[in-house]
Amino acid sequence: MALISVDKSLCMHCGVCAEECPAMLLVQSGNEVPEAIPSGEKLCIRCGHCVAACPHDALRLDDLPAYGWAEVSPDLEVSPEAAVQLLRGRRSVRVYQKRPVPRETLVQVLEVTRWAPTATNRQTVKWLVLEDSEKVRALAGKVVEGLRPNPYFARMVADWEAGCDRIFRGAPHLVVNYAPTQGFDPSADCTIALSYLDIAAHAHGLGTCWAGVLMAAIPTQPDIPAFLEIPEGHRICGAMMIGFPKHRYKRIPVRNPLTITWK
Repeated sequence: MALISVDKSLCMHCGVCAEECPAMLLVQSGNEVPEAIPSGEKLCIRCGHCVAACPHDALRLDDLPAYGWAEVSPDLEVSPEAAVQLLRGRRSVRVYQKRPVPRETLVQVLEVTRWAPTATNRQTVKWLVLEDSEKVRALAGKVVEGLRPNPYFARMVADWEAGCDRIFRGAPHLVVNYAPTQGFDPSADCTIALSYLDIAAHAHGLGTCWAGVLMAAIPTQPDIPAFLEIPEGHRICGAMMIGFPKHRYKRIPVRNPLTITWK
């Protein structure tokens, strides 16, 4: 099977596809249409850069569907000012409304994480959503047991026993991502995907908070993956609380000055 197919009536021989290929698997010269190098099919990571960058919609990757390639709309471009406010205005929410987030909203937020970059376009990040608040609370109890041996978390454990949930903060839902343990370390892929989720949730009016205590509890509470029914050969990489925030923030806090070293 050929790696690419080119519509000769549309190709303008501009060479953009060849320039954009991360692995330099395409060649194009003069008035010839681009073609793959002999080993291209085996080396291609199916990132789609060549198709996405073609100004004339003349190129297709033969083992990726021709449909579903959304057009980039200039009308939806975000101004630098709006992007800065979105990023600076995002807060770690620890006080949630009791009402659940509709499943369709959670799907919309998670959907965008499919476009989070992954090493060599592996796309191995998987998601688990604890939709039932009682399941979230049951997991919190297991996390407490995992935190108990560490004096650093003594106050958090004591608060839990006093009826105050500082584990998942009463969030109605918890989102966990995991990935296969084989291959490259999946931590970076999962962290980037959680960051996409974080910002997408904020844009949808939802609040989030990274659930680092879950990760801290796993070494001393190894049955947590089994409780979550994480498949064998996979490991949990991160988790995030999510729900409707009880309060809205009116101001953006100050931060330490930026530290840059120029060379």
